[in-house]
Amino acid sequence: MPKFKVSQKAEDDLIEIGIFTKNKWGINQRDRYLDDIDKRFRWLADNPDYSSSKNISHVVLGCFSLLVNEHVIIYKKFSYGVRIIRVLNQTMDFKRHF
Repeated sequence: MPKFKVSQKAEDDLIEIGIFTKNKWGINQRDRYLDDIDKRFRWLADNPDYSSSKNISHVVLGCFSLLVNEHVIIYKKFSYGVRIIRVLNQTMDFKRHF
């Protein structure tokens, strides 16, 4: 069964997303939103070549991105599954965060 691993920067991103969402929309919305992201991580581990993923090697060598709600999951494919590199708001300039 493929797995996913989360980098420290992606963990930090998730903490920031959780704090922002809780402050703006409450605990229940925070929990639902973070659960959606977690489900997408698990799904990506099984489907790393999903056709809607975008190759963003021009930004970060070997990376792909996939939109989940208002955020973009940036990941790399490995033999074990995927490594989540970052989880950034879709409006962010990705190059500034690598």
